Amino acid sequence: MTIEEIKKLTMEQVEARKAEIKTEAEKADADFDALNKEVDALEARAKELQAAAEQRSALIGRVNGGAGKVIETGKSAEISAEERSAQEFIQNGRMETRALLGTGQIAKPTKATGINGLAAVADSIVDDVNAVALTGNGSWVVGYKTKDAVAADVVDGEKIAGTGAEFGTVTINPAEWGVLDTVSNQVKKMTPLDYQGQIRNSALVALRVKAAEKIVAAIQASGLAVKKTYKLDADYLRSVAFGFRAIAGKGNTVLYLAQEDLAALGKIRGTNEKKALYEISFDAGTTTSGTITEGGLAVRFRVLDQLKAGTQLYGQPGTVDMPMWDNYQIETDEGGEYFSTNQIAIRGLQTAGADLTSVAGMQIISQTDA
Repeated sequence: MTIEEIKKLTMEQVEARKAEIKTEAEKADADFDALNKEVDALEARAKELQAAAEQRSALIGRVNGGAGKVIETGKSAEISAEERSAQEFIQNGRMETRALLGTGQIAKPTKATGINGLAAVADSIVDDVNAVALTGNGSWVVGYKTKDAVAADVVDGEKIAGTGAEFGTVTINPAEWGVLDTVSNQVKKMTPLDYQGQIRNSALVALRVKAAEKIVAAIQASGLAVKKTYKLDADYLRSVAFGFRAIAGKGNTVLYLAQEDLAALGKIRGTNEKKALYEISFDAGTTTSGTITEGGLAVRFRVLDQLKAGTQLYGQPGTVDMPMWDNYQIETDEGGEYFSTNQIAIRGLQTAGADLTSVAGMQIISQTDA
């Protein structure tokens, strides 16, 4: 695909092309230089589209807030597609979008203007895994290598003794999960965009939490995961980092742990100076993700509410596939018992699945006193 063609793509088309490139990269005759250049162009296009969407949203916010108003002469002003979509949602109470994850066109939820949220839900593994957009009802089947090919010396007149690689498959079947929530009917007094944002985020946060539960459970149940045992002591970080062999092309490594385990690491002291051994640096605006450093070693981490104290996950989340069948759906209901309590019911549904798709792509770490 040429640069000019890429400049005309929508966000959905960009993600579709990325999925195609992933398949092409598996071919023996793949032109990696050309594919890398195309991926660079696709990522640049995605940033352009994201920037345009943010500018559009900011402009609409100004207009809704009274800024940027113009005097109409002779004809009514056109409203944006986003504003029109919000008004239609208010009228029919149904919304459909593919926005569960945080990769490419899939966005994290944001707090609607004027709505005060709760304390942050721990940063999600949902944003780290390999998201796959699917349609239809078929299963997602992924091949993985179980044994590398082995070469042997060649002797004229004798059969070549080298052995080929061996492979297995992981099948991910679609499963549906949902959430039922309620908000005050007072949100209908907000602007259409803020109303839609409040409803969407209420369902989206719960769906993302459920998705994280599915991913963590899939990793812990996978036969492809490697089990390790390390104490939460001065050697923990190096044991974790040096005890893992990364798989080429599967992305960065991340340590996932419970809030209690992060606190335990923060209390570990050095043997000489008695100061904190591990330096924990949080990402801007959060206390649930960041970097743990010790000496010259640095490890990315995320706090997961889905993990219990004493169990951590470490590895490349890019080795976890999360296919999504069709879009997630959000519907509202104001009748029946909700009418009598002056509330709006929100139902969100998502059909997806998740599983580890590479041997030793993730490790399950537990503690021992031995």
